[in-house]
Amino acid sequence: MAVLALVLCTAVNSIGPAYADATPSPTSDSQSIMALYKAALSNYLAQMKLRDLQRMKINQIFMSSVNDANRTAKSALRSAKTPTAKSEVLAVQKAAIALANSVRDAAILAMGQPPIEPVKPTNGLQALDKRKIKSAKATPTPSS
Repeated sequence: MAVLALVLCTAVNSIGPAYADATPSPTSDSQSIMALYKAALSNYLAQMKLRDLQRMKINQIFMSSVNDANRTAKSALRSAKTPTAKSEVLAVQKAAIALANSVRDAAILAMGQPPIEPVKPTNGLQALDKRKIKSAKATPTPSS
């Protein structure tokens, strides 16, 4: 009788862990949610790439305008003889750079807000596993 009880206990104990799933298998709902997330992420990355290209083009135009203003001012300063003429050339250069700056800022504003990155879906249990909950440390009390 004791031998039978011992064999039965060891059989039950050895079978128990085999049924426990260390990681639950993904359900079709979680798979479809991940597929939607991947599609949204792909769309987001494409929009960000397009936005970066647009911004690069805006900055190239800005730099070209600034370089043109500097080049024009440099050649005009060579021919300017009086201090008044030189200050007028520098004022025109400053105004041209300010105009290029405002055009660049307006173009960036016209792009609108950047797209919002999609949030990766998490399973409630996975979120709890990943979160590290620290236990409160015991603070030493001063002894009297």
